[in-house]
Amino acid sequence: MSASRLDQVVTELARLYPDQIFQPDQPSFKACQDAYWSWIQKEIKPRCFFQPHTAEQLARAVTLCVQAQCPFGVKSGGHAHASGASCINGGIQLDLVKLRRMEIDKDKRTALIGTGNTWRAVYTTLQNEGFIAAGGRSADVGVGGFLVGGGISFYAAEYGWGIDQVRSFEVVLSSGQIVQASRYNEPDLFRTLRGGGGNFGIITAYEVDIFPYSGMWGGRTTVSSAYAKDAIEAYADFIPRLDADPKGHTIVIFDALGTEITVRQYIVSTQPKKDLPIFDRLRKVPAIDSSLDFTDYTDLAADIADLQAGGGYRHAVATITVKLDQKLLEFIYDTYVQYAATISEHSAGCLEFHALPRSSNPDDNMYGLKKSDGHLIAVMLAFATSSPERDNELLTLQQSVLGIIKTEAQERGLYHPFIFANYAGPFQDVVGSYGEESVKFLREIADKYDPDHIFELLKPGGFKINFSPSSSQ
Repeated sequence: MSASRLDQVVTELARLYPDQIFQPDQPSFKACQDAYWSWIQKEIKPRCFFQPHTAEQLARAVTLCVQAQCPFGVKSGGHAHASGASCINGGIQLDLVKLRRMEIDKDKRTALIGTGNTWRAVYTTLQNEGFIAAGGRSADVGVGGFLVGGGISFYAAEYGWGIDQVRSFEVVLSSGQIVQASRYNEPDLFRTLRGGGGNFGIITAYEVDIFPYSGMWGGRTTVSSAYAKDAIEAYADFIPRLDADPKGHTIVIFDALGTEITVRQYIVSTQPKKDLPIFDRLRKVPAIDSSLDFTDYTDLAADIADLQAGGGYRHAVATITVKLDQKLLEFIYDTYVQYAATISEHSAGCLEFHALPRSSNPDDNMYGLKKSDGHLIAVMLAFATSSPERDNELLTLQQSVLGIIKTEAQERGLYHPFIFANYAGPFQDVVGSYGEESVKFLREIADKYDPDHIFELLKPGGFKINFSPSSSQ
């Protein structure tokens, strides 16, 4: 890519949209960089940021990049953790933050949501109308990244994946064409977008199902590390109970800061009813403090967002999937504590257990999961540092810990190859974990809608169909 052709794209975008393009000598350029969550992404320096206000403007920018063979990045909320996941060094950064349309159809019980929205904005609007959507559990996560990655919501047990709730997509293709993909229009593209990531186009809006809403009950409890195994036992007991009563949700989190391990339980009822029996074991874990009360999705998601605040940290996040088993979860916790202690003087750690959604019709998405898989747990393992020189050390440690967990899970017959995109690391083959049948179908549809492989070759971020660790993120 020659500098002259890149400069020509920048010049043309500046001519067409002078108030929407930000170059390094402008104050707004730094503000665009700082909008990213992880410091690893903040430090990347694109040639410019371009913020389209419509799908048509985005399509024009994509066309210019394709004609010039100019690399580009795509950002929705900017909450991705890996370097280059949604930002590009030296290329055109397409920043979708202005694509914030929000249209509610109460009769159809759908909402048309622009990809530039955060879930905080979506929930605030929907709750005022008596509705809610199966969206992010962290308020400041972008709509686009959450749904493209699959998305686990507080409604996961009841409704499945966030992406399963999408009725249609508005997509900009590499040709510059804008298409609507649904079960009835471009059905192959519709299916691939439910799990296939950003390999086919740039999604600008999602038509999602919404549900009547009157509040929630729940919150966070903080638990001493002395009762960490009690929290794991309660978690393992709770997840199967969702088969009979899916209107509940829980996450268990183990934060390592210095030499201390802090345990946090998020406990949520998706209906405004307190102290339901399904939560008895979780509530009996001795707590240092508790915020359990009547609440709203917005408040619960805001609390998690506050907990996840980037704070100048550089994050290494990755995941592994295992079958639900209390003893295995205890092994994973013990392994994490052991290795987190080796970096406690300079870095922080986080271990989380997330029950994967179970789709009512697994063939509706590309994940290759089956009902017979039973209850699967996405183990999220993260390390964070403020020191760039620690990046490789933490990544190596992370891979070592995941390798130990994988070996143990395989020996116990409890390993599952699925990799959850929202928590995956840049070294993980997300699309390949869906199975050969899904990968074959995804390749066929990518060849049809992106025959020149623009979204593989010119857009480096995201998990590719043809995986290699260097091109993944």
